[in-house]
Amino acid sequence: MSRHYIRHPSEIPIQIILAGKPQMHRMSNISLGGLCVHTGHCLPNETEVIIRIPLLIPQFSASGQVRWCHYLAQQDALLGICFRDPETAFAVRMVEQICHIESYRRQASRQTGLDYSSEQAAVEWIARYAHCFPDLTGC
Repeated sequence: MSRHYIRHPSEIPIQIILAGKPQMHRMSNISLGGLCVHTGHCLPNETEVIIRIPLLIPQFSASGQVRWCHYLAQQDALLGICFRDPETAFAVRMVEQICHIESYRRQASRQTGLDYSSEQAAVEWIARYAHCFPDLTGC
């Protein structure tokens, strides 16, 4: 069975902005229609939020809506956020690939001691891993 979501590199931060106040979180995974975020507390269903990935310049932002939240333990929950339109979901998927490439660049730089450029990392990551990136069109 193929995977229908993409695990997000945990070193790449994500912000959820609610009422103009950003809070840093860790993305768990992403699917065709939304994403799942580790958080310290649940938000009510249908809460409007803005998702921001500050690593990118310019920063990537997208609007979303809370669909569900499940507590895993005290002050540890998973928050499900959906996107309203396919264009936003597609844009987030492209951003996700950029985050994977950036994570690869950092790891390769640490392992080799060389300063990898984003372009160099992209070429290597695409050659090694792009074929493994799940096709979400059938979800």
